[in-house]
Amino acid sequence: MNKYIGPIKGLGGSAVIAFIIAVIVSALLPSLGDDARNSVLVNAVPFFAIFVGILLLFILCIALVAIRYNGKIPPRTYGRVELTIIAGILSGVVFLFQPFSFVPYRYGFLLLLFSTLLFILWSHVLGGSRQLELKLPKIGMVPNVVAGIAAVIIVVLIVAGGSSANAPVPPYGVRERVFNSYSEERKAEIAAEATASFTQVELPFLVVFGLFPALLVFFIVRETLADTRPQIVAAAAPAASGAD
Repeated sequence: MNKYIGPIKGLGGSAVIAFIIAVIVSALLPSLGDDARNSVLVNAVPFFAIFVGILLLFILCIALVAIRYNGKIPPRTYGRVELTIIAGILSGVVFLFQPFSFVPYRYGFLLLLFSTLLFILWSHVLGGSRQLELKLPKIGMVPNVVAGIAAVIIVVLIVAGGSSANAPVPPYGVRERVFNSYSEERKAEIAAEATASFTQVELPFLVVFGLFPALLVFFIVRETLADTRPQIVAAAAPAASGAD
C-alpha cells in the first residue's frame, strides 16, 4: 500500500490544488475590474488550471496502473489488449476520414480519443514474461463464458445508449419552420425515412463501434477470472534399476 501513497500525494494533491485555483479564480472574476475581467490571461487561468488538473489525474492513473500490474499480465492477454487498442486507433482515423457516411464520422473522434488515451496508459505497463505464461494453466470454460457475457452486455449498453441519444426525433434534420409547413403525409414520410436510415445504418454501426470496448472487457475479465496458480509438473519417476 505504501507504494501507492507517494504518487497519490504528489500527483493527486497537485491536481486538487489546480482545481481549487480554478474555482477560486472563477469565483473572483465577477468582482474584478473591467480590464482584468476582459483580460485573456486572467480568463485563461481557470481553463489552464482545470486542464493541468485533469492531466495530472491521468498521469496518476498511469502510475497506479503501472505499479499494480507491471510484469503481472501474461502475454496472452497483454498482446491482445494492445492489438485491440491499436485497431481502435486505426478504425477511429478511418471513421473520421471516410467519405461515405456521416454516422462513422460522429463516433470516430470518440473512438480515436479514448483509444489513444488507452494506448498511452497501456504502453506504460510492462507485460509479463513468456516464462510466466508457460507456468499458468490454460484458461478454462467458465472465464471465457463469463467474459463473453460481459462483452455482450457492453455492446448492448453502447447500442442502447447510442440509440437513446441519437434516435430520430422531429423535425428529423429539417428546419423546424419548414417541417411544420409540410402536410401530415409529408411529415410521416420524412419520419419513416429517418427511422429507416437509423435502423439500417446507425444501429449496425453502433454494434461495430461497441466491439472495441467489448473486446477489451472480454480479455480483461477473462484474465481476471482465469486460474493464476502455477502449474505443478510432476517429476518423472526415476528409472528402475535392472538389478533386483
